[in-house]
Amino acid sequence: MFIHQDLNTKWKKRLRGMILVVVIAIVAHYLGSLFPLVGGILFAIILGLILGSLWDVSPIYQSGITFVVTKLLKLAVVLLGISLNLNAIVDIGRQSIIVVVTSVILGIALTYWFGKLLKLDRTLTLMIGIGTSICGTTAISCVKGILDAKEDETAYAISTIVFFNLIAFFVYPFVGQLLNFNAIDFGIWSGTAVHDTSSAVAVGFAYSSEAGDVATTVKLARTLFLLPVILILPALMSNQKKGSVKNSLKNAFPWFILWFLFMSILNSLGFFSEGLQAFSNDFAKFIIVMVMAAVGLQVNLKGFVKLGYKPFLTGLFASVVVSIVSLIMIRFL
Repeated sequence: MFIHQDLNTKWKKRLRGMILVVVIAIVAHYLGSLFPLVGGILFAIILGLILGSLWDVSPIYQSGITFVVTKLLKLAVVLLGISLNLNAIVDIGRQSIIVVVTSVILGIALTYWFGKLLKLDRTLTLMIGIGTSICGTTAISCVKGILDAKEDETAYAISTIVFFNLIAFFVYPFVGQLLNFNAIDFGIWSGTAVHDTSSAVAVGFAYSSEAGDVATTVKLARTLFLLPVILILPALMSNQKKGSVKNSLKNAFPWFILWFLFMSILNSLGFFSEGLQAFSNDFAKFIIVMVMAAVGLQVNLKGFVKLGYKPFLTGLFASVVVSIVSLIMIRFL
């Protein structure tokens, strides 16, 4: 009885935020159809940013907004698997693995060096480096227990990552067009260098549908690097809490990737019709527009002023390093 009431209350809270996000996504999708050069994804994040800046949505709508970002994004990724062939996924993985490995290792190592140069706290530097190089806020949330990070350090690291995710939406498609990137190269670049899964996938789709599919596959492969990092970190830190590694590994394992691969296997075996593939792909793209609207609503632009210049510069350095390393390798390998 009480459990049923709790579930009803939880979903009522979620629905408020989800309805708000759906409305913004519908408007953004419509505007994107009118102005295809801008696209629904970019309109969604701009509308979310404007609303989030003018109106404090967190007290009433935060539960639903968080649900969209954390849960519905995973559903979108699984739905994308329905229209992808396993052979294509393996081929993309083969092309991108060296780029991913190099950018992750150099991204974390050089960010750590730069943080020491600025005399920034080691914990905050590592969180920014790991978040930038692997999977954004998810990575930060998973390693903060091992690093014994304080709440303000975690907030600073996440704010830095979010800010440079926003910059990626405007910079990456422009640079891709400037360098005349094809869809595969841009998808690998987006999947390798843009921080959060939601942002990497969205930036890919903002460029083209094919680039979005490639970015999704590469980003999921990159996310798996969080697991060895969690195992290695305790050797570098002397203040990890007992059980923190086990908890971090449990939280970090991206189970939805297995569902993504399962759906792609079924598609490769011919289980899904072309009509179902098209529908799932369109629905997944609309969910991504929803996720970007939710991301925009969550951004607190005023909070960036409180960061101070050291975390900001470290985040900028990390973003540039990961971006340039992957860009060079894609162009010359």
